[in-house]
Amino acid sequence: MSDLKKALLGALKEKGLPEPTMPTAPSAPPPPALPDPLQSAWVAELRAQRVEVPKEASIGQLTSRSDVRCKELKAAGRAREAASLVQLKEQFLREREKRAWELVKERFSALDLNEKAYRALKQEPGVDPVKVLAKLTSRRSEELRGISAARVREALLS
Repeated sequence: MSDLKKALLGALKEKGLPEPTMPTAPSAPPPPALPDPLQSAWVAELRAQRVEVPKEASIGQLTSRSDVRCKELKAAGRAREAASLVQLKEQFLREREKRAWELVKERFSALDLNEKAYRALKQEPGVDPVKVLAKLTSRRSEELRGISAARVREALLS
């Protein structure tokens, strides 16, 4: 195959034509940055209380371990420490959700999607903005460009 390629390039050079370039496929945008839970004050407090935190822990794992630790603290009569841990967890989750919605809005703008679809999506009960963001940053997100608000909402909630 390389011999054929060399022969074709040689023929192009003889005729004075420039070498063809390979078209590049549009690359997917870099994944947006959400706050890292492992760098948060919440996880630092979990570690300070000697809760085992895996290296690549998910939000679900961290929440579960935090809830278990809160129950243990309450049972031991340390309700203030438990409340502090709950407050740190909720604060982190609120900040993460807020940042995710900001990134979703930025992505909506980048894809020229309808503002009405964004507002309807945000008002939908139980919508996880992190999952919506993942769908908006996938390769298939370009297919959403220019479609109606109802279809955008449907595609992102499915």
